[in-house]
Amino acid sequence: MADRLTQLQICLDQLVEQFNATVNYVNSNSEPALLDDEPNSIINIAANAPLPGQQQPQSQQKQSPDSQLQQSANGSGKQTATNSNHVSVAAQADNEANFENTLNELATDIILKSRQITMLIDSLPGIGVSPASQLKIIDGLTQELRDIEQERIRKIQEKDKLLKWCESLITEVATGIAESRR
Repeated sequence: MADRLTQLQICLDQLVEQFNATVNYVNSNSEPALLDDEPNSIINIAANAPLPGQQQPQSQQKQSPDSQLQQSANGSGKQTATNSNHVSVAAQADNEANFENTLNELATDIILKSRQITMLIDSLPGIGVSPASQLKIIDGLTQELRDIEQERIRKIQEKDKLLKWCESLITEVATGIAESRR
């Protein structure tokens, strides 16, 4: 398992991704807000203008005189508009409810990830310990490291001493064997 700092970095990366996904979701699924208090101001009209290559929404398109004549000839123009208004209002209410539910889920995910990050930070060593205590711990660890290094040097010297002894034994045995064959 990864150490706490790596876990913390992973959680921070995930939190940034969650923020990014939430902002992207809000930008792509929310209704645009007015930039100015007056709904028919130039700023609001320019902000709500369709991008090049995009069609205008049905509510903003003006009906052609031919379509108005055809609706009045059918006699159903008013009823069709009323039915479509009821359908669009219901669909808009469903979309708003789904949007709010999704926002609540995204916000909950961000809060949970933030709490996880806080727990990881609280579990890091040294949190809640005074600087003097931390320096005392570091001094103790430094002394322990020096003692271990001295022990390592003694063991290396002992190894070298034993190696020389083994070499001298091998030399004596080899010399004894060589003399006995003569």
